[in-house]
Amino acid sequence: MKTRPIGITILAILLWLNTGLYLVLAGLAIVSRSSLLRLLHALSPSGAGPEPIHTAIRDLLPLYYGIMAGVTFAMAMGFWKLLNWARVMMLGIIVLSLMLMVAGVRLLFEAPTAGAISLTLVRVALSVLWLWYLLRRPVRDAFHRLAAKAEAS
Repeated sequence: MKTRPIGITILAILLWLNTGLYLVLAGLAIVSRSSLLRLLHALSPSGAGPEPIHTAIRDLLPLYYGIMAGVTFAMAMGFWKLLNWARVMMLGIIVLSLMLMVAGVRLLFEAPTAGAISLTLVRVALSVLWLWYLLRRPVRDAFHRLAAKAEAS
């Protein structure tokens, strides 16, 4: 039996919850665009959040949210089954997210608010924490045990 680190179990569950959130957002994008825009605005103090990117997508939002629901569901399954591609993909997403946050710091300095600064600091801290966790040897080994077991068979 594979031993899944508790953090990976938590991450898989969070990804499944994220899948549900994307489906709700897709529904809002189809049924009530104004409610979706109010929600995105509330999640983006001073523009430091998802609102600018999501509103730029416009009419493709339902498609985007549907695709992201599929991607996050696949990643949740990958983490649950300890498939290394999911870990590598998450590492790439975290690095990309950190790069985008660094690029967005200019906007933060143009109109700094406590909410925007706090949100950015929390996002950076969580990204660095998950990056560190996924690169730890016990976590890497948990994913590689499955690959080694498959090669041995």
